[in-house]
This record gives sequence, C-alpha cells and structure tokens, in this order.
Amino acid sequence: MTPFQEQIAADNAAVFVNDMEFAETHNLNGVECKAIVQDISVAQSLTIQQGKGDYFPGIYGSQLQVNCLKADLPEVPVYGMRFYLDDKMYEVESVGDDMGILTIQLTANDR
Repeated sequence: MTPFQEQIAADNAAVFVNDMEFAETHNLNGVECKAIVQDISVAQSLTIQQGKGDYFPGIYGSQLQVNCLKADLPEVPVYGMRFYLDDKMYEVESVGDDMGILTIQLTANDR
C-alpha cells in the first residue's frame, strides 16, 4: 500500500466513520461495526410530485443509507441480496465503494 492509500485508510476510520461524530455501533449482517445510518425515505418523499406515479415511500416501507468501512465487512453486498441491519431484513438497492467507505442503499417493505 502506498503512503497515500495508508493515509486514506487511517482517515476513513479516524475521521469519516468516527463514533465521536455520527457513527454508531450497528449489527451489519452479523458483524458489529461502526456505521452511519440515515433514513432517506422522508427526504425522497418530499421530492416526488403528487400525482406522478404510485410510489409512496415511507408509507409502506423504508429506505436507508448505510456508510461503513469496507474492511469491516467480510463481503461487499451486491444488488438484490438480503442484508440485515440491527436484526431487521432489508434488500440491497445499490452499493458504492468510495476509497474504502461503502455507501449501501437499503429498502424494506413494512406491509
């Protein structure tokens, strides 16, 4: 690993996914690790115009965004797989890897 890559890995854990800021310990697919969990259902429902489509986020389901260190998970989730967050089952909608920090979009039906 180059010194730059080593510095990014150190910053990811110490700065970006830091439990003194926004991260908290969560159970991600059976692994206890630090993660930032955001509910994005409400934010998206505000952007959808009434009368266009029949999708009503937040009413019958939930959408979450999880940011965690890639190194903390034994495998990177993929689209469509089941993913457990704190013992609740979700489906992976998308996954992005930004230099060692995963951004995982999850959806769940509550009906």
